[in-house]
Amino acid sequence: MTQAVDAVEAAAIALGQGAWNPVGEEQAMGGMFLSHRDALEPRRLPDMPASRDPQGWVSQHVLWLEDAAALAASVRDRWYAHLPTSHMTALISAYADQAAVAVPLADRLRATWDAERPDSLSQEQVIWWEQWHVPAAERQQLDAVTHRLIVIGSVVVAAVTGAWSGGRS
Repeated sequence: MTQAVDAVEAAAIALGQGAWNPVGEEQAMGGMFLSHRDALEPRRLPDMPASRDPQGWVSQHVLWLEDAAALAASVRDRWYAHLPTSHMTALISAYADQAAVAVPLADRLRATWDAERPDSLSQEQVIWWEQWHVPAAERQQLDAVTHRLIVIGSVVVAAVTGAWSGGRS
């Protein structure tokens, strides 16, 4: 198990057992992160047409992960001095670390797109280009990262909203 996963598990257990009752600055930090993360707009590579798929392009998700990593790192860095040992800091840090896995792929996709942008920007050409440059194994890795981010985000939401209290007052 990685350190990030351990931190997320520790925070979730602490919430569930009532050993961590986030209030004040912790909830503010988590709330700030969630509101800014939810406001992140998906980006496309230059001149890439909009996808007909409601999920968007794979490359859009990769660029969103890059933005989410930067956002989480910024929030962590901004609040670290106030909450250096908080579970919330550990959660936001874990989110940043997990999402940052996509940064090298985002860099590679941008460089490759710029170098060999398809002549025809039809949906089919973009699908083909993404399948070629983000093979199935990488897509599976992205799915695993996304799953971990959902778990981390769920713990942050529970901490911010008080859903962790399980009806306790």
